[in-house]
Amino acid sequence: MKPPIQILENRDSGYPLYQYIIQTRMSLASLNRTLPMSKTPAKLLTILAFACTITIIACGSDAIKRDIAYVLEGEDNRMFLLDQAGETSKIVNKTVTSPKWSPNQRRIAFLTDYSNGAGQLMAWDRESQDDTRVPDAPATVSRYFWSPDSRMISYQADSQDGSKTEIYIHNFEKEETTLLVTEPAENVELGNWSGDNQWIVIRLAVDDGQGIYMRSVEGVNEVQLTDYEDHRPRFSFDGKRVAFARTQSDGSTDIYTLIVDNGNGPSAATALTDDDGDETHFEWAPNGRNIVYISERDGNPEIYSVDTDDKSTRRLTENRIPDADPQLSIDGDQILFRSEVDGKSHLFRMDFKSGAQTRVLEEDSNIIAADW
Repeated sequence: MKPPIQILENRDSGYPLYQYIIQTRMSLASLNRTLPMSKTPAKLLTILAFACTITIIACGSDAIKRDIAYVLEGEDNRMFLLDQAGETSKIVNKTVTSPKWSPNQRRIAFLTDYSNGAGQLMAWDRESQDDTRVPDAPATVSRYFWSPDSRMISYQADSQDGSKTEIYIHNFEKEETTLLVTEPAENVELGNWSGDNQWIVIRLAVDDGQGIYMRSVEGVNEVQLTDYEDHRPRFSFDGKRVAFARTQSDGSTDIYTLIVDNGNGPSAATALTDDDGDETHFEWAPNGRNIVYISERDGNPEIYSVDTDDKSTRRLTENRIPDADPQLSIDGDQILFRSEVDGKSHLFRMDFKSGAQTRVLEEDSNIIAADW
């Protein structure tokens, strides 16, 4: 057993820091079960070795930077960077929407020339400071997701004649683009990747029905997970569960989750929320247990979290103004979000456990999108 060596050898693979920590914790748990109590000193030494490994990874000179990319409405939707020292700089002099960092924070993907819900998929490179079109991507990309290892990007686009919706995978290392799914227009919705980079989750409308599927990236397997009117599917970080929104009979949406494989195929879906308001913009915490989301159950968009094990719910913001786009930090301890103050949207940070909030950035015009 050699997890510390494996972790260090894989340091340049592009995985985010939290995946190394999770991998290490899993290895420690396995070690704890396999070593007898008589080997307690050996356990302690090995645990210390793991701790040192995490420290090296977290504090080394090549540690992943966690800067904030944001888009200003008053600057013609140009993209700026807020670094950890609090300095801001314009990095893309184009009209930008939907910026997303690669997990290793070496690139920011975004859409430009955005109209009618779609645009051209571009990527800004931290090292070269240049932005270029993602090869082969058409000007009709509506959503996209980075692979966890940052080597690939999946995107959804309409065909030139508008009759089909297609999903592609671009591999930056191999410089290859692969058509993965093609269906009649609006019959597909792209979700994110599994943690092992082997699957993507999607919504499909086929054979007069629709549901959530997981699709193999390298192969041809396509596994149906639900057969209801579900949408916005999202893998948990470990790839063991999928969360999604299910439309109810009254038109409202609730968050559901299921286990991808419980030993006999996917489990039945269970509801995490059940109220009159819509639940939107939800994402998994890195621990694979909590989900943070926006709900309008109390009259305006507020941030909540739900524990997927015991279904307990916490309201994280409480005000009379809209809150938007909650995004968890790499360790799951902080939430970045936008909130309106004086009629403009600014950036705030919140401690996930205590709920304490800090104003991160206030500009003269609306911050309409941000990612870290």
